[in-house]
Amino acid sequence: MSIYLILKGEITMIKTKKMLALGVGLIMTTSLFAGCSTDGFALVKTFTKSQTINSMQSKTDISLKVSGTNMSIKEKQMMDTVLPSINGTKISMVTKTNQNADRTISKMQSDISLQLVQSPDPINMSIWVNTDITGEKPVINELYKIPQLLSSQLPTELKGKEYMAMDLANMPSTPGMPKTDYKKLMAFSKEFQPKLTDFIVKYAKQFNPTTKYVTYIGSQSFLQDNVIQATDTYEVKLNDKSFKDLMHYTLNNLSESKDAMSFTQDYMKAMMSVYDVTDGQDKTSKDEINKAFGDITTQLPQQLKSMNKSLESIDNLKILGDKGITIRYTINKDGYVVNEKGNAEFVVDLPSINKLASKTAVASNSDQTGIYTIGIDFNTDITNINKNIDIVLPKINSTNSFNYNDILKLSNTKLPTN
Repeated sequence: MSIYLILKGEITMIKTKKMLALGVGLIMTTSLFAGCSTDGFALVKTFTKSQTINSMQSKTDISLKVSGTNMSIKEKQMMDTVLPSINGTKISMVTKTNQNADRTISKMQSDISLQLVQSPDPINMSIWVNTDITGEKPVINELYKIPQLLSSQLPTELKGKEYMAMDLANMPSTPGMPKTDYKKLMAFSKEFQPKLTDFIVKYAKQFNPTTKYVTYIGSQSFLQDNVIQATDTYEVKLNDKSFKDLMHYTLNNLSESKDAMSFTQDYMKAMMSVYDVTDGQDKTSKDEINKAFGDITTQLPQQLKSMNKSLESIDNLKILGDKGITIRYTINKDGYVVNEKGNAEFVVDLPSINKLASKTAVASNSDQTGIYTIGIDFNTDITNINKNIDIVLPKINSTNSFNYNDILKLSNTKLPTN
């Protein structure tokens, strides 16, 4: 076999492993909100019902706070410069989505505002996505309104343009990356969603960690858009220890679940078809890749157990701060989440991380002594569920916009030829 085919096979295997990690990650994420307790299962059913929403509007507000202790002189000098720009930073995002029942036609608009403490004016940008896979050729268009701050950094040929357009279905392929069949991708998304929902519900019934982290708070009146409605509230709460205990349980539970392994394999096979990881290779190469894929999925339970064993090395490393993670979900009478509110506090203990890394890698950096705490507060209101949502894409032309491919062409033109 030529070196080219060997290297190409290695690249393909890396892609395959990445897809496998994505599949396992998807299951682990859904597992975090599962549980056979009454409260946990009720929340799972709410999440699965939210997957049936065809249109809605959401408004999300996020604020960020960072602090540091035990810093070296060098670290303190850097943080004295950086922290005033970070602390108090606020991100607001208003998103509207609208799709048909078949999930074959959809539109999305997201208006984002970033307010930095030291900047008098916010940085604003908008994104629109228009998708239609009902025809022979799929339409997947994205449009970005460029913030003024970034607009000034554009090449001379593109300055003064307000929008950047991307036609994902006709993007040039990237060397070494799998080709994406967008029609298959959208069909996969449509077909995969009910399978995912069924799996989550089935998996949640046997998911029974000793840690109780989902609690029913009770019924309450909730004011939204000047309308008071009766709602139920559930709270997800984790501290550093319960978070790690949950991760250990989840990995063990996944490795022993035949349903989870079967679901992961089905997901992987479908994704390989969508992204064509074999990339047109000959039959022998494809057979070798398929065999390797089979080996990977067969070994997955053992790999998960090994991963769980590796997690033991960070049991004494603080990941969550004293506030941990707290999320409250407010659910309306129709069973939809209409508000998500919470906070999370993470710890980056550089001395401990470097000490842990030095056992398997190079010696730690003695200049890094700081222990940093990152706090995030967020609130999301979800409104107009399954109501008429009007999304109008801006009209673009060669005067007010450019295509992403134009940047690629300019970059290639200006690259040194040697």
